[in-house]
Order: sequence, then structure tokens, then C-alpha cells
Amino acid sequence: MAEFIVTEAFGGPGEDGEARVFEAVKAAYAGDEALGFWKYPLVTADTVREPDILIADPELGLVVIEVKSLPLDMIAGVSGYRWNLSRPYYGKDHLNPYEQARKQAHVLGELAVRKGQLPQLATRAIVALPLITREAWDERFGHLLSDVPMLFADQMTPAKLRSALERTPPVRYGEPLDDAAWMTLRSALGTSGNVPKRAVRAPVPSAAPTRRADLIARATRHLHAFDLQQELIAKTIPPGPQRIRGIAGSGKTVLLAQKAATMHLRHPDWNIALVFFSRSLYDQIRAQVDHWLRQASNDEQNIQTAGHKLRILHAWGSKDQPGFYRTLASQVGVTPLTVDKTPPGSPTSKLLFACRALLLDAQLTQRSLQVFDAVLIDEGQDLVHEHLSLNFEEKQAFYWMAYQSLRPVARDALFDTGEPEARRLIWAYDEAQSLDTLTIPNTRELFGDAGVAIFGPGASYKGGIRKSEVMNRCYRTPGPVLLAAHALGMGLLRDGGMLAGLTNRADWQSIGYDVEGQFRGGSEVTLTRSPANSPNPLPGFTDEPLVTFETYPTRRAELLALIASVQEDLSTHGLHPSRQILIVVPGLEWEPYTLQEDVFKALRSVNISVYLPGNKDVNVQKQKWPDTDPNGFWRDGAVTVSPVMQAKGNEADVVYVVGLDRVAAREDSIKLRNQLFVGISRSRGWVHLSGAGMDGMPLAGEIRRVLASGGELHFTYRQPKRQLDDVVE
Repeated sequence: MAEFIVTEAFGGPGEDGEARVFEAVKAAYAGDEALGFWKYPLVTADTVREPDILIADPELGLVVIEVKSLPLDMIAGVSGYRWNLSRPYYGKDHLNPYEQARKQAHVLGELAVRKGQLPQLATRAIVALPLITREAWDERFGHLLSDVPMLFADQMTPAKLRSALERTPPVRYGEPLDDAAWMTLRSALGTSGNVPKRAVRAPVPSAAPTRRADLIARATRHLHAFDLQQELIAKTIPPGPQRIRGIAGSGKTVLLAQKAATMHLRHPDWNIALVFFSRSLYDQIRAQVDHWLRQASNDEQNIQTAGHKLRILHAWGSKDQPGFYRTLASQVGVTPLTVDKTPPGSPTSKLLFACRALLLDAQLTQRSLQVFDAVLIDEGQDLVHEHLSLNFEEKQAFYWMAYQSLRPVARDALFDTGEPEARRLIWAYDEAQSLDTLTIPNTRELFGDAGVAIFGPGASYKGGIRKSEVMNRCYRTPGPVLLAAHALGMGLLRDGGMLAGLTNRADWQSIGYDVEGQFRGGSEVTLTRSPANSPNPLPGFTDEPLVTFETYPTRRAELLALIASVQEDLSTHGLHPSRQILIVVPGLEWEPYTLQEDVFKALRSVNISVYLPGNKDVNVQKQKWPDTDPNGFWRDGAVTVSPVMQAKGNEADVVYVVGLDRVAAREDSIKLRNQLFVGISRSRGWVHLSGAGMDGMPLAGEIRRVLASGGELHFTYRQPKRQLDDVVE
């Protein structure tokens, strides 16, 4: 079936004609295979304007339609491909629309051929004149443009439009695409086909059967199918706020990076901020933004050329690395608070205290915070708190600070939707990964009663861009692993009933699960996860269980088993220590750090190189400034051992979650359950769970029941302490 994407809502000057042509294209392809974009993100050396309309058609290949909404009297004369104008058109006294479309078709064709290896791909270019009929054109100019494909106002019916496209001669000759080539083209145009390929070093050849290194290499070669929702999130620019709720591994960070790059390329005059919570994500996010800038500009723009117009900012920042809060403190003209100048508490509570103080300073001094045109927030669940003392006028302080930092969207982009004002605040979150609070960042929680006015009426903006998206496909974590993560994180098979979770069928389905049963107290519910929503192919490559659990009599015994298992990964299974193996330690307050030290000493005792996040060097215990790297999470040649908080946003092929007795001792703690979920969901492949002295503890039995359930999870529904139901308002 045809799929069409409006990347930026209609309403700008001269776009009425484009809207008319786009709607005609949609009608012409109704019921057929096609992929269409209004304003596909592309920047060339000649122009920053994207193709007005791009159609991917399995029979015709790629078709670029350049729309010129000109009345006939504006065209004074035609000389070859050049149109001389009787009066300026956006400052120009002449146009060359076909040459513009031809160049764009050529660039797009080369991009698709390079990314998808489609030498048989054809491309076409055509000029659409929605205000001029064929008869009127011929009366004025005769057949002077017989060699230029044209689409006139009286050809906007489905039959005539398709006929005009079929008669359009190719810019690049090719053949109709078979099913495999068609899927490849869709992938090449979409996000999934252009995600930076993970660098997996070729495994050393070995006669050992089913080595993990070989299975990982095989899984990495797997291409994801075109995901329409990913395109709608990544390539669209909403004319107001947007909320993105995504499960772990759904690609939220990748899509926000692409969205930020798209915004910058289309609106290079905008000030854009991409904000995140975990400093260990700095390098990853910068690399992602750089990739998407290069991807959409044919390598002509990058993170350096974007300069200060597109800023990658840690939520807080430091003296040597400006962050979002410190940038706004400078805007207001106040000295930013440092961590040691805030009350005792978690990193989130300290940040929110500083944000609230800044909002009060701005209010007292009547200084405006407005500096950005768009703010995108990743890891949004870590930037809220339940303590009312950290709120600002019943609003979450960080989000209200971010909202106040935005300039209102220009009125001509709002159409006639009735919103008194809109600002482009876009935030992504997964409440199951919240490690410091039980607050869910829905609109009402963030903005109180003001949330209704901020979002405005309706679920979508004019043009179809949704105000809220829920991402249900997990590309990172294999289905059985994600099912175990949700079951243990929510306590679905817990003796005392679930601790947290969704309480209705629609919300479970929205995150990719099939549901049988009713969500009534005492009723039986069955959850299964469709392979389509967990496309990691690893479960089909091996019969080995992807999640295992062992309990040991002592911590020493647990660590000796960990050493043996890591050694086997490095030798027998051919894995590399960095980025393929990750050891995660749970616990509250000081607990993770004592366990991290124990694991460090155990691995070093057998000469396995170890890196502790935040250090400058490997094979040393926690270093102090200046021998630190706050952004560091990996070091080549070393296994990373990390508390859960620092591991967020990172991933590995094999994840060890050790010290589960810390969770078992307080198995009803939702924060510790969230840590367990985050730790498990870091995995692209295998997860090993272990603890000391857990035999006979309720959590041990619960884990075994979850692992024994296979692909179907049966549980008795009881009202949870924490409801995670989707609430937009």
C-alpha cells in the first residue's frame, strides 16, 4: 500500500500549490505500492531546497516533482529550460525548474544506488504547474517545452497524473524493481537503511561451532524493514510541541538526532538544542547528528559546519562543557549553580533545584530565557521528579525552563488551528527506564493545567503530523530478552502481584505486545511479543537461551563464575571486551560502587582489562579530577563495569547483571525494579543474571518462572502500585 509522509506541515508561502499536487499524487497512488514524501530531507551544493515531492514507485523508480505555483502572466518568456519572469518570484527574475528537479533526481538516485546497491534504479524529473492548464500554456507558448516533462492543473486526476508520470522520460535509465529491490529502495530512502552501521570487527576464523562472535556478525548484517513510524518521527518538523514515548531499544536517540539534523538543514537560521541527561551519551549523540547531517547533504555538511546553530547539550553542563542549564543561566545573566551549591539529593533533584532557581531569577529580573527555536529532549524520564518543592508554579522545573527558552512559532506556520501560541518542545522518554522518580513525563504532569493550552486541541497538526507518538518496535534487544525485562521490571510474575505496569489492552498493544485476557482483578492475562515488533534476528540463529540466571552461596563464588564466563566470551566465543561485553551493577546510593569495586578487583586478578566509566584511564579504580573523563563509557581493549545509571543509553552484545541479591533484599522497590529493567535491556544479545545467597528468596523464584515461561507470559492481573498507562493530556 502507498505510504506518504508530510515532513513539515503545509502553510508556508507558496505551498498551497504543493499541497494540491501532493494530495493529487496520494489519490493517484491510492491502493498501489508507493512511498511519497513532501519535502524529502536533501541538501545539495546548489540549493538547500529539498525536492518538493518525491515518489518512489517500483515501476518508475524515483520521481522528483518540482512545483511552481505561478500564474501564467508571471512567465514572460521561455528560452530552453530557462523561464524569464515578468516580475520577481521570491527575489528571482528567472527560473530553471526542470534543471533543479533533474539535479535533485540525480543526487537522490546516486544516494539510493550507493546505499542500496541498485544499479537498475531509474529516476525521473517533472515540473508541476498547479495554477496553469495545458491549454492555457499552449496558447501562450505553443510547444516550446516539448522536451520538458510538465504536469498541469487539469492533469491532477488520478488517471491523468499517473499517465503523465509514466510518459516522463528518465533522467537515469533503469528497470522495474522486483520485490527485493523495491524493499531495498524503501530502506535506502528511510531511516532504517541509513542508520550508522555498527563496526563489528570480523571474528577470527575458528572451527568452534556457533560462536557468539559469528552469530553477532550474522545478526548485524540483517537489515530492518522500512518503518513508517520512524520516518514520521525522524523526518517531520511539527509546528508545535510533540511527545515521543518509546520502549527501550526503539531508537529514540537515533531519531531525535536525525530530527535535529533535518531541522538544521531545512532551517539553518534556527537555534536548535538537542538535550540529554547522561554525559556518557555525548560522543554517541554527536556522532549520530554528524552522520545524519552528512547523509542528508551528500557529505557537504556536518556537525562542525552546523556550529552554534545546532547545539548538543548535556542537561546541566560544566565549566569545560557548556550544558543546557548553564547556557540559559548565561542568557539571564546569573551565575550558574554548581552541584556542590545545591541541597543533598540525587543528580536529577540537584538539577531541578538549579532550574527552579533560574526560573525564579528570570521572573524577578524580568529577563527573557528565549534563545532557541526548537528544543529536543532525550531521556526525558530522568528530568522530572515527584517532590513538589522542586516544581515551579505546579510545573516540572526543567521542562518549564525548556519551554520558556523557546521563541514562539511564527504565526504563518500555525495555520488556523486555534492555538494562541506554540513552541517546538519535543521530548522522548520511556518511563520504565526512570531510575530516580516514579513521575511519568506526560503533558499534564509536566505543565499542570497549562498543558491543555500548550498542546492545543486535537491529536494532530494540520498536514497530519501527530502531537504524540508511541514507538512499539524494539530494534536493539531480542524479543525474549525484552519480554523478560518487562516481566521482571514490572514484577508481573511476582508472588505479591505486579508492582508497576500497564493496566489495559490498548496500552500493551501500543508497545508491541499481543494480549489475551481481561485486565480485571484476579483475571488471567497472556502476553506475547510479535517478531515484527522485535526484529532482532538473533533468536532464530541459536537454540541457546538468551537470558540465564544463577545464584551462588557467596559473592566470591559469584565473581569466580563471572570471571570464567567473561574469559569464555573473550576466548571461545571470540568477543572483544569493549562494546561487546558490559557488566552492570545495581543498587541504591553507595551500593553500586562497592560492588563495582569488587568486580573490578576480581577481573584484574586474572589480568582482564577493566574500564570504569568517568575515568581517564583503564585498569585503575575511581580517579579524581583532573584524571577524569565525565563523558567516557568505553575504552578499547577493556570490559566496562558500570552502575545502571551510567549504563543508560549504552548497549552491548553480552550483558552481565551481577549482585541481584541487592534487588532481592528489597524486591518491592520500584526503583530497583527499574534498574533491573534498564540493565537487561542494554543487551543486543545475551543477558546473564546472578546474585549471592538468593536461594529461597522470592525474587529468585520469580526470575526462574519468567525464564521458564518462554515466549508466552501468563500472569494474574492485580492493580499495580504504579500505573504506566499512556496519558497524553
